[in-house]
Amino acid sequence: MRHGLMFGRCAALVALLVGSVACSSATGSTGLAANALGPPLATSSEVGEWVQEKTGQCDEVVPRTMEEFSEFVGPLRAKLYAPYVAEWATCEAGPYERLGLVVFQREKLADFQHAWQAALTSGEVSDNPDFGFGNGFALSGTLGLELLGLHDLRCTPVLPGDQLGHTVPAEAQGCIYAQKPGGHHH
Repeated sequence: MRHGLMFGRCAALVALLVGSVACSSATGSTGLAANALGPPLATSSEVGEWVQEKTGQCDEVVPRTMEEFSEFVGPLRAKLYAPYVAEWATCEAGPYERLGLVVFQREKLADFQHAWQAALTSGEVSDNPDFGFGNGFALSGTLGLELLGLHDLRCTPVLPGDQLGHTVPAEAQGCIYAQKPGGHHH
């Protein structure tokens, strides 16, 4: 009940306070990393409600299994994401028949980022994660997610000429959350 009340307050504050950290975790916040990306969402249902509030879509959230997650993102991405995912679901929103609503284990966000950095260094992957990230959660799509105030997670070096909008240090040193220029920081 307390989390629902906190979520409702956070959602109201986000609508009023554009460009600042609207809410933080009940367990405390450093003001950096995922906590600076808006309201903390801890369940796929909360993520679905947030997407529905922002877009008017995603009204039917379907909980999914980790086996379905592997099929959804493919074996390589599943290997890199799955150990850090608490739960996930899908809904229909915008151009996505199945938009992935992924909730991370908050205490393992830095571990996820370190694992991604290691995969980049070893050549297992050649680019950054392809989800749009919020506070403790991510959406699987890429098209238009910056309009929701979501950020890309970048663990590759920022090069001269890279167009970055709003940036926030990520949990792991060497990674940042970056929003495309023109995105709406919340």
